Amino acid sequence: MAIYRSRWLPLLLLLLACQAARAADELTLAIEPFLSARALVGAFQPFCNHLSNRTETKVVPITAPNYDQYAQRLLNQEFDIAIIGPHTALLAAQRANYLPLLKGEGFLKALLIVDKNSAYQKPADLKAQTIALPDHLTMTSMLGTEFFRPADAAPIDVHFRYNDFHNTAALMMLRGEAAAAVVADSALLPMSMEIRENIRIIAESKQVPQMVILIHSRIPVKLRSKLLDAMHDYIKITAPQKNFLARVGFSAAKPLTDQDNRQLAPYVEELKRRLGP
Repeated sequence: MAIYRSRWLPLLLLLLACQAARAADELTLAIEPFLSARALVGAFQPFCNHLSNRTETKVVPITAPNYDQYAQRLLNQEFDIAIIGPHTALLAAQRANYLPLLKGEGFLKALLIVDKNSAYQKPADLKAQTIALPDHLTMTSMLGTEFFRPADAAPIDVHFRYNDFHNTAALMMLRGEAAAAVVADSALLPMSMEIRENIRIIAESKQVPQMVILIHSRIPVKLRSKLLDAMHDYIKITAPQKNFLARVGFSAAKPLTDQDNRQLAPYVEELKRRLGP
């Protein structure tokens, strides 16, 4: 039996090495989990196919069960490419050797939504009510709390309930489990018609930079350049209705600016506090 094992052991090791080599040839593109994993991976598969074809390197879409796990994996440098909120993108650049490639066109803002048939007209009307928000680490949840912490007035006493996804926060409100919900404007557009037709927006937050595409510095410079060119081409040539990247803000793409970094700095510090030691 020992002879039998020794005969097959080198072949087994060779097969494992080949599998590892194939995996090393793939790149992961991780999408912030603002919707369910199935919805995100399916929506971003055409984008990954385009990158794969243009770079001759397989790009695989992945996500995580929730934002907390996504952020930890990002800071552990587990992803090759990542699509993420701007404050987390900057923290990943500071701590985890990621390089910001592109930010979405325009701005990101939080929306305070209520059932279209409710009587609520402004944040102050929600005193003592429950507010549904996405994950506590998201930029949207941070902007959402500011609806109830106005700079020029006393805080409004409400109860926050965090959810894994933006659409589950909206559904929590529509089911009557919360009086209102906070979602990102870019996350509202891809939601189901059932949600969009039954909500009313009563407040909008200030604008902050859009979502960011990161790439890890371990990716060779030549491949980075090919990926960047392929991303620009995809944004330009793919019809918006078929382009989920455009639906979350990447109808055009630019680099982050120094002004963006200054505006985001307080939210990066708040993210560090929420992540803990």
